[in-house]
Amino acid sequence: MEFIEIDPEDLFRDKDFILVDVRSPSEFKEFHIPGALNIPVFDDDEKRLIGFIYRREGQEPAFEKGKEIGERKLERIFQSFKELAESGRPIVVYCWRGGMRSRGVCSALSKKGLKLYRLRGGYRAYRNYILSRMDEIIRGLTAIVITGKTGTGKTRLIEMLRSEGLPAINLEDHAKHRGSLFGSVGIRERISQKMFDSLLFEELRMISSNHIIIEDESRRIGDLHIPESLWQKKQRGIFVEIEMPLEERIRIILEDYTSSEGWEKEAEKSLLKLSKYLGPQKSKIAFELFRAGRYRDLVEFLIVNHYDKRYRVFKKPDCKISGNDLGQCYDRLRDLYFEITHESKVQNKAV
Repeated sequence: MEFIEIDPEDLFRDKDFILVDVRSPSEFKEFHIPGALNIPVFDDDEKRLIGFIYRREGQEPAFEKGKEIGERKLERIFQSFKELAESGRPIVVYCWRGGMRSRGVCSALSKKGLKLYRLRGGYRAYRNYILSRMDEIIRGLTAIVITGKTGTGKTRLIEMLRSEGLPAINLEDHAKHRGSLFGSVGIRERISQKMFDSLLFEELRMISSNHIIIEDESRRIGDLHIPESLWQKKQRGIFVEIEMPLEERIRIILEDYTSSEGWEKEAEKSLLKLSKYLGPQKSKIAFELFRAGRYRDLVEFLIVNHYDKRYRVFKKPDCKISGNDLGQCYDRLRDLYFEITHESKVQNKAV
């Protein structure tokens, strides 16, 4: 039985594929096609060894070492694939560039009676496809951009809209970063640019509306960048500014940033980075408040003396929403969405 080769666009047709990534665990952890399983041909140490042999002795000795390791593991790999095949769903195998690892696995297991598909060009071809397709999707959308001062709960509002089935995308959640100098406080997970792009594409391709709701992010969220097409779409979008009382903003910030264990050490490092923007006098006050455990006063001090003064909106907001708390702002924002899009709530919930 021969394996069948497919192209990246075939992954998004009707078939319910099981995706299997045969790269090493560390490669898989850094980035993979969302939903894929990892059945590695080589573990991380073996991959390093093969790479070392390739650099020292050349391609042929490295190939032979890889073949030796792969044959030793073949039965275990076969059993893992056989269990997956029992579901009746077609299995697609891929590696980095559609090279020897995926070809070797497909060839060996096909001879043992398994029907397999192989992703032509591997992850690299998949990535090229999604970046091109993502630009096409974004071109057909109108962006509704949620903006507002620090602490107005913009990300929370995005998530509330999203949970109701509206086409809102939480960019900060995908990036595992809140976008400011304090953006990584309390967030343990880190993500690569490739993984960020893949997660973003998965959400965008499921949107059936002509509108998308996003937060007013800068070009970069932490170390990651927003795709240029989405950035340009955001700049031309409908800007909705959220206004909320200072006390409520302080409460939201404290909840978001101080809920995880060990946040204090991370926050102190971020405050040190912020000090070069605050200047010596304000930095001294900020650190005194922090070390005294006066976190509420610290948040108020930073909002009033730094963040609100630096707040700038790219363009004059098309409309403003004011509320005493998140609940009020959310109700008004949701109603505004339906006014802008002329979509009924029934239609949206059905989607």
